[in-house]
Amino acid sequence: MNRRDFFRVVTLSAFAAQFGKIDRLFADSTVPLDPNIVAIFSDIHLRNPETIQAVVRFNQCVAQVLAMNPRPAQLLIYGDLAYNAGTVEDYTLFKKLIKPIEDAGIAWQAAMGNHDRLNTFREVFPERVAAAEPLENRYVNIVETPKADFILLDSYLEGQVRGEITQEQRDWLEEAVKRYDEKPFFVGCHHPLNETGLAEVLKAQPKFAAFLHGHNHFYRSPVQEAVQTLCFPSTGLWGDLGFVIANLTDEEATFAPRIDAYQWPKWSKEKDPVEDVDAWIARLNANSPVIKLPR
Repeated sequence: MNRRDFFRVVTLSAFAAQFGKIDRLFADSTVPLDPNIVAIFSDIHLRNPETIQAVVRFNQCVAQVLAMNPRPAQLLIYGDLAYNAGTVEDYTLFKKLIKPIEDAGIAWQAAMGNHDRLNTFREVFPERVAAAEPLENRYVNIVETPKADFILLDSYLEGQVRGEITQEQRDWLEEAVKRYDEKPFFVGCHHPLNETGLAEVLKAQPKFAAFLHGHNHFYRSPVQEAVQTLCFPSTGLWGDLGFVIANLTDEEATFAPRIDAYQWPKWSKEKDPVEDVDAWIARLNANSPVIKLPR
């Protein structure tokens, strides 16, 4: 462990020890919620013990959201809530850690990632799965905000890293977006656009704004297959570490990153391309894509 990592772990451990106090402090329900602000997490990878980096950093991201004034009215999580294979214990821990968000009145919704398991998620959150759009064995949701809606699809394939959108979901999506003759919408899931086969479907929709996803752990905003996409950072496992705040107006949505750390995955056989971490993080945080909302 180098000096930078040592002090980061010490800081995060101290944060974990104090989180219970911070939780109570930020439970103030008088702080207003702004329905045009959306917090976006991805790849949170929670598991016990609660002292591990992914859990401590998730708590840190939650605390930053709760420190906002006004607070976002919505929190979206783009998959991989669980660490590896979506155990009941993983989702029970998530249920505990998401409670400060719920206590603050912030609504949350999640997409299933390749490390999630819908059956065990259903055991811990039966009411959420029951309330989702009626696709058998798929967790699909529409999150409404005043300026634009967010459609969360289910790209999960059990036991596989890659993802896909089934024909049933494609048919459902094409029917669902018919209602959008005036209001813009975003479409997203855990996996990137090239694994969904949705590019042509989305380009044909006049109110479609952008495709949102996680999975890769690195914050990027490329155009792929003539579709604007955004890939969100991991809150705390590896890669670009942090989250994103979306601010919506009548004309546009601005996605502002809050990235405060970077960690090259230890399992990678490739050389870490980042030499100056501080400069890298500063460059990422200077990139706030502005998506024009089609009207």
